Amino acid sequence: MYTKEQQLAQVEEILGSPLPELDPVYWDGVKVYAQQSPNVHMLPYLLSEVYTKEEMAMVNLLPATAQEVAEKLNLNPAHAEKVLSEMELHGKIIASNVANPRVYAPHQNSVAFRDSIGTGLLAYGLDWMPMIKAFKLMDKWIKFEYHPDIAKRLNGDMRVIPKYESIKDLPGVMYCENMKEIMERNVRANTMVTAQCVCRTYKSYIDLGRYDPDYCKDGLNEHGGSDGHCFSFNRQAEFFTNKHNVYHPTMDEALERLKEADLSRAIYMTPNTRDTTYVCTCCTDCCAVNAFEEAGYKDIRKPSRFRPTVREGLCVGCETCVGRCNYEAIHIEDGRAVVREDLCKGCGNCVVTCPTNALKMKIVHDPDWIPDVPYVDGWSVHDELEEK
Repeated sequence: MYTKEQQLAQVEEILGSPLPELDPVYWDGVKVYAQQSPNVHMLPYLLSEVYTKEEMAMVNLLPATAQEVAEKLNLNPAHAEKVLSEMELHGKIIASNVANPRVYAPHQNSVAFRDSIGTGLLAYGLDWMPMIKAFKLMDKWIKFEYHPDIAKRLNGDMRVIPKYESIKDLPGVMYCENMKEIMERNVRANTMVTAQCVCRTYKSYIDLGRYDPDYCKDGLNEHGGSDGHCFSFNRQAEFFTNKHNVYHPTMDEALERLKEADLSRAIYMTPNTRDTTYVCTCCTDCCAVNAFEEAGYKDIRKPSRFRPTVREGLCVGCETCVGRCNYEAIHIEDGRAVVREDLCKGCGNCVVTCPTNALKMKIVHDPDWIPDVPYVDGWSVHDELEEK
């Protein structure tokens, strides 16, 4: 845990100036986002880089409809709706897709907060540079702000999907675990897009001050480049359609992207539900979840239902699998690979490149390991909104 003094020193370094005197509206905003972190020292300065004063005043009243916000701030309802709608489009807040009139709300965890802003910037082709200080503050905030109660809420929020080549011949694989079937079905229905990766874009801007599509250091560049390996389907694809930085791949292109990603050390991650709306190809260099794991949130990535086993007599102790594992779950003992299932995420990285086919996946969990519930864009966490 970092002290208040250490956190504020980071703020001054990022802002390039002494701490500014903030409008009280940003200190009020701390109450909105404090549930995400017990350490709020950096938070008001981050909020001041994300929201205008008017936007922050509105966010402080959420969850609410535009009419409710307008009444409390003595605004024209049409103006309140316009500002709230633009904030939602740009990822600064979320909105219910079912309530009428729409109910707006703040993000409920900092991963969603960070990624939604980046997604909005990408989707609408907006300039990232005015937000660069906010990105840097958010990056530090995530790393500084660990708390056990928040960890419990985030545990299992995302799930690992195994590499297709590692499970393609295995019986009992469900649709939501089969990347090739997911891609083929959605390409045929024209409900798949590939997009520029939010995490790699953040990483590039934070480190370089500009976007470099080849900045990822984790191997995707060796297998076709780091762009275009974030996959969106169904409703998520509909959001991106006709926007910037996205592409509807042909079947051959989609399967080539799958092959490239399978060969990389990156792992597939998706929301922990059978309703597959997007799949991230997450590397150890750029992924936002890395920062959470560094901060202590070790269980955000729920393992897949699979684990690798070492087939007797085939392993030659070459250590290829050791280099492929992102979780130090494999080591060589007496000239043979040994898998620690307590550390393994079941991603299949070790299986797809084993030169002797010594590693094979097995199913270790029943289908109910994956909740059979719809993905609702983070809205299900707003229990209070369901009562509205």
